Amino acid sequence: MSAGLLNYLQLCHSQFPAISEKLYRSPFDLHAIERAVRHLRQRDFLTYGDLNYFIWPEHWWFDLFWAFPPKERLKGTLREVTFDFRNLPENEATVVRNLLQVFKSIEIASIILRFVWPEHYGIISPPVERVLDVRRGGDAAQIYLHYLVNLRTIQRHYRFKRAADADMALWVLHEKCYGRYREAKIKASYEADSFMLQLRASNLVGPIAKLPLPRLAQALDGESAALASLVACYSFELQVRAFAQRHGLPDTGKLSDLIDRLFLDRQITSEKKKHWLRLKRVRDVFFHDGEAPTDRDRSDLISEIIRLDEALRTSH
Repeated sequence: MSAGLLNYLQLCHSQFPAISEKLYRSPFDLHAIERAVRHLRQRDFLTYGDLNYFIWPEHWWFDLFWAFPPKERLKGTLREVTFDFRNLPENEATVVRNLLQVFKSIEIASIILRFVWPEHYGIISPPVERVLDVRRGGDAAQIYLHYLVNLRTIQRHYRFKRAADADMALWVLHEKCYGRYREAKIKASYEADSFMLQLRASNLVGPIAKLPLPRLAQALDGESAALASLVACYSFELQVRAFAQRHGLPDTGKLSDLIDRLFLDRQITSEKKKHWLRLKRVRDVFFHDGEAPTDRDRSDLISEIIRLDEALRTSH
């Protein structure tokens, strides 16, 4: 990690007071709120009165974007639900879901956690989600837990003392890249940062990367013909070799020879042999000559590997 790549996020963190003052006419004093709620670390409950600490308009902009549910609705649920702040972050999944159950907002849940334990937590919000392309989970709690994984990774990599410091740096980074106070050098550093690029790519690609290769090729087809072709051609060879192995034939050697052996062993018809050899030629031209498959050939490839995948799954 170069000093330059380290410094652009550290610089963003150092400018948090100045940027907050420019945007909201007075600098945020988030440390004041942290000090005020520190005693909650020893609790497993919240009262409605405790919520005033998190609003505190003298220190930040809470009431411009969020609002706690009315007292009449919260008093009962606050008595019924516990929040084991003492044992965070070990039990965080339970605490996150309990906070979400009560406050019905993952952003408010993250605010409470960020101020009670700034060492471990940050606030999830559209700005930080945008600069990280945060992976969407099955529900709001899972999305926040994904964000925490990102945040702590960034904290370690860029040597922030606390997760909250990394979170503040990301909030400023969004302003520097997409907001009112943009800086070309900061954005250039962010866009050239290989570590951040890998993290963002993981967030974007991670969910579909778990798909079987035939379904991945199908998913990519409408977005990138080149990537869909690459995955489909690679998958085609794997699927044919798996098919041969499933029928008791060695899966080694040239792909064309393997297709011939499958035909001679009567595992495929002459029509299937011709079809596979044609697809094999499409694959060879793409891999060796760099000539992309036509739309029809790509469609045929994807259809065939999906059929092969389904046949292999049903023959287990």
